[in-house]
Formats: sequence, structure tokens, C-alpha cells
Amino acid sequence: MKLEYLLSITPLESWRIVRRRIPGLSGAPSWTAHELLSSSKHSRGIRFAELLMRQEVIVARHMPWAPLDFASKRVVEVGCGPLAGYGPLAIFCGAALFESAEPEWDASLFCSGAVVDRYLRVLHADLSALYGPRMDFDPFCNALRERLTVHRCSFDAAPIFGPVDIVLSQSCLEHVFPLETTIEKLARIQGAQTRFLHLVDFGNHYPTGNPFDGLYDRPREEYLAKRGNAINLLRAPDVLNLFERCGIRASLIPSRTIELADPGNIHPWWRGQYDEAALATQLALIAGSPLD
Repeated sequence: MKLEYLLSITPLESWRIVRRRIPGLSGAPSWTAHELLSSSKHSRGIRFAELLMRQEVIVARHMPWAPLDFASKRVVEVGCGPLAGYGPLAIFCGAALFESAEPEWDASLFCSGAVVDRYLRVLHADLSALYGPRMDFDPFCNALRERLTVHRCSFDAAPIFGPVDIVLSQSCLEHVFPLETTIEKLARIQGAQTRFLHLVDFGNHYPTGNPFDGLYDRPREEYLAKRGNAINLLRAPDVLNLFERCGIRASLIPSRTIELADPGNIHPWWRGQYDEAALATQLALIAGSPLD
């Protein structure tokens, strides 16, 4: 990992990243409001609306897809993060219930004055501008308290039951070990009308010039032994096969393909498992809908 990147973020966030990537260590320091609100990533709640709109445009180019309608729907997210991920967006747009599982969830942090005033208040203003003034700020906060539930555990262990209407995840599935148990859980909560959209990042999750730098230098098990359980190193065909094996009909749409920096330096193990397209797919959308 580049030193300049670690120096550009808070010391606690640097330690969180380093600790996750040292084999033998687990967990991470508890989030603080200051850390989250100082983060260029976490402090912008409206990014979830931006991500969803962009991803739906991409999906609609490849399969029949109408924009997700959250009104009166039961919405589930895999790994919503410390600020409830898509939850505030779904609730603002009328979801009857938003439920997620997040091992690092801290309900008292999410309800703290700093997060309410500096994150939720700004997000509410941005959502009102984007979708119209559907509810005032105080009713929005009340709706979050009443209709948003996050379980502090892994997704496969969460008491989430189906059928659900919408399932989402944002760069989460690549971090899950073993992924099959989570996909099996998704199959159990899926109903005939369930729609889902998952963004999976197959890059190295380091701030390198090429997202695959160092990723294919050695076989998968050697890489995992060196880095620890930060990313599961499954490639796009693996994830799609898991969905299909668990009985979930899904479409996989590459949304970012990056030329490999040094194709001649790819370890033979990877060449024996995957074709060039699978090795070069950094981002892919896993989508399913009764419309397809």
C-alpha cells in the first residue's frame, strides 16, 4: 500500500486498513464520528444515489430493467457500513423497512448528534433536491428510527427472513468469507418478485496505478496467506456460478474492464483458471429482476 495514501487519511483509518490486511489480526478499531465525517468516502451520503443511478443505467443497456421503486418495499442490503449505506435513501423514498447486517455497526454512533447534524441533515437536503421534498427532516429521522434495522453480525447469521422486495450491496461481496453461505442466505430470503443489484469490485483494493497490480503474481492461496482475509479473490465467473448454484437466476454485467498492466507477469495458476476477460474485469454488476 502506498505510504502517501495512508498519510492522506486519519491515523485511526490508517490503522483500520493496516490491521485488516495483516494475517493473524482481526477486526478494526471502532469508528468515531470525527473519522467518518472527515472521510471523503463516508461523509457523502448522496453518493449512494449517484451510484444507484449510474449502475441502473448500465444494467438497463444489457437487460430489461426499470428503476428500483422503494415505495412500500422491504429492502435488504448486504453490509451497509457504519452509516447505513442505502438505508437513508430507501427510507426517504418510502421503503416500508430497510434491514442490513454490518459487523461494525454502532447504533449509538449513527444516532449521535454529530452524525445527525453533519451527515443526515446534509443527506436529507440532497435527497430532497434530487427526489423532491417527500418528508421534512424530523419525520425523516423518525422514519429511520422506526423502519431501519441493522444487525451487528455477518449477513448469513442475521435474523433476516424473506421474502424481500429489493436486495442491494455495494462493493461488499468480494470481502465475504465464505461467500457461498451469504449467497445461500440470499436464496432463502428471495421471493418470486425480488429484484437485486450487487456491485462487486474485483481489483486489489489498494490505491495503485492499476487495480490489478500485484494481484496475479502468485496463486490465490499464497496471496490470501500473505494478505489475510481482506478480499476473497473470487473472479466474476466464480460469483455468477455461486448465484446459479444456489438457485438464483442472475445476470453479470462487467461495468469496468481494465487492461492488465503486465500480462506477461501473470502467474500460470491464474491463466489455468480464467480467461483474459475474467482477469481484466475490475467491476461487475450482478442483477436480477422479474422483468428479465
